[in-house]
This record gives sequence, structure tokens and C-alpha cells, in this order.
Amino acid sequence: MKALAAIVLAAGKGTRMKSERAKVTFPLADKPMIQRVVDTALTLDCQLVSVVVGWKKETVISALEDNDRIVFAEQQEQLGTGHAVQMAASSLANFHGDVLILCGDVPLLSAATLQKLHDKHLSSGAAATVLTAVVEDAGKYGRMLRDEKQQICGIVEYRDATETQRKIKEFNTGIYCFKSDQLFSALNRISNQNEQKEYYLTDTLAILYQAGALVESVILEDVMEVSGVNSQEQLAALENIYLGKVRKKWLNSGVMMHNPETIFIGDEVKLDADVELGQGCVLKGHCTIDRGVVLGPNCYVENAVISNDSILAGHNIVIDSFIKEHEILEFGSRVIEEEDYE
Repeated sequence: MKALAAIVLAAGKGTRMKSERAKVTFPLADKPMIQRVVDTALTLDCQLVSVVVGWKKETVISALEDNDRIVFAEQQEQLGTGHAVQMAASSLANFHGDVLILCGDVPLLSAATLQKLHDKHLSSGAAATVLTAVVEDAGKYGRMLRDEKQQICGIVEYRDATETQRKIKEFNTGIYCFKSDQLFSALNRISNQNEQKEYYLTDTLAILYQAGALVESVILEDVMEVSGVNSQEQLAALENIYLGKVRKKWLNSGVMMHNPETIFIGDEVKLDADVELGQGCVLKGHCTIDRGVVLGPNCYVENAVISNDSILAGHNIVIDSFIKEHEILEFGSRVIEEEDYE
């Protein structure tokens, strides 16, 4: 398998969030968006993940868990996506392989989709492979341009597109895989001669095509995976979608839930079949809920083990504790930091 790295674009401010906080540090289901994106890259065994920071860079850096494979590059001026990727060049100076380009505010993109993108990139021998999607109305997204043989020959940003081009249904998701040497070679040739006076990463595809290199694509099946976050409303909507998928997974694994939409289940939670969860339950951290456990309404459980056939009557708080088999916690009782709970 060819060496793989990733560049994560995380320098933007996100003015529509109506906040002084760096956008990518906002949590989705208790984990910063930027951490979710980096985790996905690490899941694909990227040797190096270069995070391009800018606005409130210290907070973005501190939002990420320590990992030897993560490095940082700074974009001091917001001069476009092409410029942002160029800022990461020095951090990949000794890397020779394929590079994924990811967005720090697109937290639902799956490792499976990225693996599919990289597999296509490898099998085709392309210089660049872009993740695209097809919808009836592609809104303000950049449109994919194809030649008479249906080969990708470029991307046109919505602002710069003609009326005919704006009718194209295939759009650019902003997710790519490049051969690293051809990526940075093409970036050296882009200009800012466009309406925004920015250096577009998208221009690299036309440069590569005109040089005779192959540009490939993978069409995304679930457009929701590339939904970005530009407002608090969009963040809340994506969090609901994410948590809904988590609940669906456990419902289909034999867990009973009352009023599921009110229940929060974190990433590290493990549930056995025949667990029953009352409405309003919150399960966070490294929790293990064993077979036959019943949690009444509005229980809060964090970093705990609830053993077989135990019952929490309701409105219970269990944190950093171990509950033995067949135990019954009375309504409203708390067990906190009691690993040897009796």
C-alpha cells in the first residue's frame, strides 16, 4: 500500500457561527469537529496529518488529542484553499506518497468513503481523485467540468460559473486525494485571477488535466457525509443525524429505547443486547452496560460499568464507578468515583 498522509484545512473563522470561537473546535456529540476529522484520517493509517490552522490557532491545536502523527501549519492570511494547502508543504517536505485533502468542518465523512476514494486513486493511477456528488440543485458549490470523453477537466466555482455551468448537477465536495509531488507542482502554477482574488485548490485539476495527467472521481452515495458546518443551526442538525445513526446501530443490536430521540449515547459506550434505556438517558465516556440492565428515565452514566441485570430506577447519576450484578439503585441516588461500589 502506498504511503498516505492528510492535510486538514482548519484555518477559517466561521463568521456565520456568530461566535468568537474557532469553528472547528465546536463539539459534535461531545467531540470537537476537528478531532472527528483527524480521527478519520488516523483510522486510514495516515502516516502524517498536517492540520492547517489560522484563526485562534492555539485553541484549535489544544482541541486535538496529542498524537505523534499530527503536525501543524499556519495560514496567517486567508487567501483561499490553494494557499492553505501550500502552507502545509513544508510539513510534508519529506513525504512521498498520496495526500488526502480534508475539511475540518466536515465531521461526518466516513473512513469507508475515504478508503473508497484512495482505492480508486491507486487502481486508476490518477494524479488526483476528487470526491463528487450529484443532486438536482447543487446550490453554491463548485461544478465539475468534464470533456467530451467524460473525463474530469476542471472545476468552476459557482461565483465564476456561467449560467450553463451552474446547471451542472455534479458538484465538488472539497475532498480529494493527490499524488503529493503533482499536488504541490500544480499549486505552484495557480493564480488568484478570479472574482474572489483567492488561490483556489480546485484550479489544480485543470492544470493537471492540461498537462496530460489523469484526474479521476468517486461519486458519493450519501451526500450527508460531506455536509459542512457554517452555522449553529447546521451544527445542531448534523449532531442529530450523527446521534440518530448511533441509536439506530444499538436498536438493531437488541437494545430497547423509550423515546429514542431523547437518549444520548457516546462513541465509546458499549451496550449488550436486552439493555433497556428510559427516555432522557445520557451515556458518555467509556461505559459498558451489560446484558439485562434497565436504566430508568433521565439517568446519567459516565465512565462506568453497569453489570448484568442491574436496575437504575431513574434520575440516577453514576460516574467513574462499578455497579455489581443484580444491584438496584433507588430513584435519584448517586454513585460517583466508587470503583469498589458496595
